[in-house]
Amino acid sequence: MTFPPTSTASLSAKAFHRPSKRVLFQFCPVYDAPMDASTFELMKSYLGFTQADAQNLVALKGDIDPILLGVTTRFYEILKAHKETRDVFADDAQIERQKRSFIKWLTELFCGDYGAAYFEQRTAIGRTHSDINLPQHFMIGAMDVVWQSLEEGITRADVTNGRAKLQSVHKLLMLELAVMLGTYKDSYSLVIRDRERLAVEEKLTRAEHLAQIGQLAASLAHEIKNPLAGISGAIQVIRDGLASNDSRIPILAEVLTQINRLDSTVKDLLVYARPKPPLMSPCCVNRILSRVLHVLEEEPAFENIRIERIRCDEDMEVIADPAQLEQLAFNLLLNAAQASSAGSMIRVDTKRLGRWVKLTIQDFGCGMESDTRDRAFEPFYTTKSKGTGLGLPICKRIIDANGGRIRLESTVNKGSKVIIELPAHIEESKGADPC
Repeated sequence: MTFPPTSTASLSAKAFHRPSKRVLFQFCPVYDAPMDASTFELMKSYLGFTQADAQNLVALKGDIDPILLGVTTRFYEILKAHKETRDVFADDAQIERQKRSFIKWLTELFCGDYGAAYFEQRTAIGRTHSDINLPQHFMIGAMDVVWQSLEEGITRADVTNGRAKLQSVHKLLMLELAVMLGTYKDSYSLVIRDRERLAVEEKLTRAEHLAQIGQLAASLAHEIKNPLAGISGAIQVIRDGLASNDSRIPILAEVLTQINRLDSTVKDLLVYARPKPPLMSPCCVNRILSRVLHVLEEEPAFENIRIERIRCDEDMEVIADPAQLEQLAFNLLLNAAQASSAGSMIRVDTKRLGRWVKLTIQDFGCGMESDTRDRAFEPFYTTKSKGTGLGLPICKRIIDANGGRIRLESTVNKGSKVIIELPAHIEESKGADPC
């Protein structure tokens, strides 16, 4: 059985004036729970579907049998008139097979037994509609078409106690509709749960891999650090023993530069793989930024870069580790400078937002592609020819450890903006309620 979409005529006020005005979806008190036979019984009670209704439906069977073919013909004429439902079928032969199933479904409406077995049978029909991807909103129009056709046929037959029997028909059709929509909900819930499970498994797998890489990186960094320091010291001794005009001094200077670069990489690996717990205390964000900017003035990357400070004189204290915030600011400002061209500007803004202090560092440089932006906080991911891909991941770890939030906005050729929010330090007044 496949239901057609509704039409303006099929949603007439006449079609639904007889049943109670209760809202259909209030049947289920727990929306996340799958529909089962007990829920079906609850819905029957809600609609007032009793044994008397079951008896009314059985009594209608003899009057209904002669009109079933006409109801079916009308139903499929409407179905074939709408592309969305017509395209569900492969050919006319399939429609003919479905007509026979539809007549069987109509006949079973008047079986008289509406218990657990009936519910399971109707649930199976609902799953079929979901499996063939028939949009669920067509169910409402379909049930309206069935109701109008049955109502017209029963009214013409002038059956005894017709109004009460029509009430029973309508209650059962509302139960049918609820069951079918319930199967859609259950199907969608399963799809969502499967997707969520796969996403969680993927995250866990990635987390395990990253943890293994982090342990390996920490071990390698620890093993490299001491020999590297020895090599650096030896090179300096050799350099100091040469005459000031010796042609080998520039070569040794380059060797020391590369050693310092390696040492910086090793430190990044250790910081990321073995982060220190933060030593939380009240600290002023703007003072930390001022100290970091003073140091960075000597960096080549900041040559010909203008810094614009906004609200830089306001005392904005946060609860965080001052040393870690300095490292955070250093990394973010250096990244911004490296992404900027000569003569460009970096904007640094601090703002108090209730119980948070917001820090924004914005450059107007090359920006990032969306794929790069989405992976920017991923460890060891970098598009730079020189870099470990740990700068932003370290920043995120610092923010997470200090109870803050960080996000990145970036547009190609327009620049990037890093937004950080940290818990503000709020001094409670002496007379304040400690709660």
